[in-house]
Parts: sequence; C-alpha cells; structure tokens
Amino acid sequence: MPSPQPSARPANHRRRRGRRARIDRNLLDEVAGALYLPLACVIVLACATVLSAWAFHLTLAQIAIGLAGSMVVAGIVGGVRVHAVAASLQLSREADLHRVAEALQATEKSLIWAAEELCRGKRPPLPQEPVWEGGDPLNKVLELVSNLQVQGAASLLRVHDESQAAVLVTMHQTLTRRQHALIGEMLEHLTLLQNGTDDAVLLDRSFKIDHLATRLRRMVESVSVVLGGKSLRETRAPVPVATVLRGAKSETVKYARVQTAGGEVGAAFALPAHVHPDVTHLLAELIDNGLDNSDPDSKVVVRAQKVAHGLVFEVEDRALLIMDPAKRDRFNALLRAPGHAVIADQVRHGSLGLITAGKIAEKYGLKVWLALNPTGGTTANVVVPNHLLVPTTPVIGTISVSTEPPPPVREMAPAGAPGQPPPPGPRAVAPSPRPDANGVNPLPRRRREPRPMPEQGPSAPPPAANPQAGADWRSGLQAGLQPEQPPTQP
Repeated sequence: MPSPQPSARPANHRRRRGRRARIDRNLLDEVAGALYLPLACVIVLACATVLSAWAFHLTLAQIAIGLAGSMVVAGIVGGVRVHAVAASLQLSREADLHRVAEALQATEKSLIWAAEELCRGKRPPLPQEPVWEGGDPLNKVLELVSNLQVQGAASLLRVHDESQAAVLVTMHQTLTRRQHALIGEMLEHLTLLQNGTDDAVLLDRSFKIDHLATRLRRMVESVSVVLGGKSLRETRAPVPVATVLRGAKSETVKYARVQTAGGEVGAAFALPAHVHPDVTHLLAELIDNGLDNSDPDSKVVVRAQKVAHGLVFEVEDRALLIMDPAKRDRFNALLRAPGHAVIADQVRHGSLGLITAGKIAEKYGLKVWLALNPTGGTTANVVVPNHLLVPTTPVIGTISVSTEPPPPVREMAPAGAPGQPPPPGPRAVAPSPRPDANGVNPLPRRRREPRPMPEQGPSAPPPAANPQAGADWRSGLQAGLQPEQPPTQP
C-alpha cells in the first residue's frame, strides 16, 4: 500500500530547476554560426527560386529542382561550418588539456626538486599558491593542481622534520660536539702523562693511544661536517704551514708512509686560526685516500708551494691501477659542487672523505681537484687563496728576529773604590749637557766610538790591571765635570 505522504525532495529542488548553466560566449557563437548560416542559405535560395518561378513562369518540376538545389547548397554550407566548429572545439580542448598537463608536470618537478633538496640536507621553500580568477571549470582544475603542489611540498617538509631520520641527524649534531670535547680532554690527559714519565714502554703505548684518539677526533669532525655542522676544532693563533702538514700526517692511519715537504713556504707562511684546523682535516682526508689507493710499499708525498693565486698543496700517490677518467670526473664534480650531491649515495659508495673535503673547500673558497700524475697515480691539488695566508716573521734557529731597530740602552759606570781601577768593561758615557742662556755648553761632550767585534778565539786569562790607565781615566772624568774657564783677553 503506497504511503499517503508525498516523497521527500531536497530543499534546493526548486532552486536547481530554475538555475541555468553558464555557457561560454565563444562556444555559443560557434554553435549559433553552425545553425544559422545553413538556415539563412535555405531561406535565400528558396526566395530566389520563388522569384525566378514568378518572373520566368517556371513549371512545378523546375521549381522543385530549384528548391532541391537550394537544400543541397544549404547542406554543403552547413557541413563545412560544422566541420570548422568541430575543429575549433578540438583545438580549444587540446589547449585546455595542455595547460592541465603543464600544471601537473610543474607539480611533479616541484615535488621531485623538494625531495632532492631535502636529501642534500637543505630546506626548500614552499611554493606560492597562485590565485585563479573566474568560474571557468579549467581554472578550477588548475587551482586544484596548484593546491596539490603546495600540499605535497608541505607534506614532504613535515615528514622530513618529524621523521626519525631528522631526529637522528639533530642527535648526531649534538653528540658530535660532546664527543669532540671528551676526546680533546682525553688528549690533554695523554699529553700530561707523556710529559710526566720517561718509561719507554709506557710512552710507546701512550703514543699509540694518542694516535687512535686523534683519528677518532677526525672521524667525529667528518660526521659534523657532512651533517652541516660547524667546525669543532678552534684555535686562537695562526699556525705555520709546516705544522699544518705535520698535523695532517699525524691524523692518518698509515702515517709512516707519508712524506711531507714543506720547503721554504712551510716557515714563511701560516694559516689563520679559523682556517688551519679544517685545512688540516681536508689534507688528512686526501692523504688517507691516497694511502688506500696506492702501492703499500710506496710513499705518499705531500708538498706545499707558493703560486700566483696563493698556496698549493699537492698530495701525490703511486697507484697500482690507473683511475678511470669517468670516475675521476665524477669525483672532481663532487669536490667542485658538494651541495648538489646526495649524501646518502656518497656514504653508500664509500666517498665520505671526498664529500667532507668538498664541503670544507666550499666553506672557505678553496679549489680542490684530482689529476693524473706521470707515474700513473693520482695527485690531489688544494689551492688556498692569498687572502687566507699570513706571512710569518723570519726565524733563525728558535729565536725570532724582528726587523725594527733595537731601542737605545744607557750604560752606567760601575763604582770602584778610591785608588783602584774600575773593572774592565765598557766605559761610561757622560750625559749630554744642556746649553746655557748664551748657547755655550758648560761641559764638554764625549762621543763613543764604535769598537770592532773581537775575533773568536781560544779564551785567554784577563790582563792585569794597569794603574796608570785607571789614573788617566779618573783625571779625564774630573776634568770633564769641571766648568770651562772663559778665555782671558790679551
């Protein structure tokens, strides 16, 4: 039995019935042209047929033929117009689909670029959300695609910030600073232990522990550099280039195979306090790379030379196999632009040392590249620019020689007992008297003549004191202290 109550209808039923869809003006013109033009042709040809029949008294068969021809002409015109309208609609549809495809491709490229930037350790900015005006369905689709692009990039950033990997990176950055401080304190205690004992066995073992701690400190610093942290080692004074070379050698595993050649620039130049720890780390990474890929019985030579653009370090090894040129080019690209490399891929391929060297070089503007040497091995070149070099003072032995003249020193005459000559030594120089009002000096001036340096020879007993020389010295001194008598006029 049917229900007496009428079926329920939505509240907006009447409103939807009266709503008319908005039609595109261009589409309406195209459809109207395809309809009105054949109709106009039919009317015009029919009128022409009627007028011709009235004027020329045509028969019914002729009039029928004329009307049929009018219909054929109108159909041909309508078909041509409909084909043109269909082609125009097809082009418009293809243009709309092309715009949608471009928006989707832009969204895909934006998401891929954001993911790559996050893998490189950088944080990409969110894309701006465009504003589409008008109620065109195509604009609405493009607006949805743009929103999808923004939401996708925001989701990637959220996953990166709140994922376990991001937490681990932050934790490693914090732990590396603490580990570096503990290792530094351990090295200080080892130094005190080495200075406080003369036992050869204990010193040998402590030196081995010292070397292990130094290598561990370098590994901690490598992790900090790769994760984007700051330099953990800080000093307050420049360090000579020769000391930098020795420090890089001490941080390598097989330091006995490393031969350093600082030359004259090793003592003539130094690196600033904020630069030399990282340069030492960079050279140690390159030296270890040369030691791992060279003949175990050969040496790895590290040189330092002055060039026009600054100071160049050369780490030369003698490899058993020649490096593939494509591999060398890939390593040079990594050293030249480490920011474009994916850290995860470099860690998987075992290139942690090269990416560490590249990041240090990028930080200070150094140039690092690998080249094939005449022996078939590889030479790593590091150029430190001139503005990072500090000239040092010339050194003779262990005494620094200053280029400024020494200040004058006044010598005092030793006091001796009356009747005895003064002890041998430099004579006292009387102070220069001041002129009186007439411009006449009351006391004579004495000038000290330079004495030649005595020749080095076997030591001899000092000569005996000469009383006459002491008497003459006292007489001259008393005469100089007495005021001058004015000359008598004749």
